[in-house]
Amino acid sequence: MKIGDILAMTRKEPLEEIAKQHLTIGKTAARQALKNAGCYCKRGTRGWHHDNLPQVAERSIYEFIETRKAKSKPMLDNQTAIKALMARADAQIKAEAAVTDKEEYYQLDAIDRILFREQLERDSKTYKGFNWDPDIIEFINTVEEKDQSELMNEIVRSVLVKKGFL
Repeated sequence: MKIGDILAMTRKEPLEEIAKQHLTIGKTAARQALKNAGCYCKRGTRGWHHDNLPQVAERSIYEFIETRKAKSKPMLDNQTAIKALMARADAQIKAEAAVTDKEEYYQLDAIDRILFREQLERDSKTYKGFNWDPDIIEFINTVEEKDQSELMNEIVRSVLVKKGFL
């Protein structure tokens, strides 16, 4: 739609209604496009105005819409690092199964695997604040409900302190 037509219409109806009925953009984008075209609105007078109307009257409002740039994806580096750690963990798991002699290899234990996994296996787990294995849920349910959260916090904290994460 041409800016001259929009300026004429704003004298009779609000820009919001014009955007809804006649434009494929919203009120905010239409307002910004009019500002980019050099239009302004005065307090006390109805509608939008432009000092050099013949210059912009025949131009489309869509020419003045700012295009949005796609946001960068910084998580891409993290995903490649996670995949590398997962591959390393899987290779070590396979090496554990293949090792028959008593040589010691650097091994990732269960906590390390969980910390470096991109997704958790959720099929056989129950959600209770986190995803827990069924045997852990049985143990948690033996404790009074008011003490369950405190117990799990203490257990997790003691393991994390032992591992040096806290």
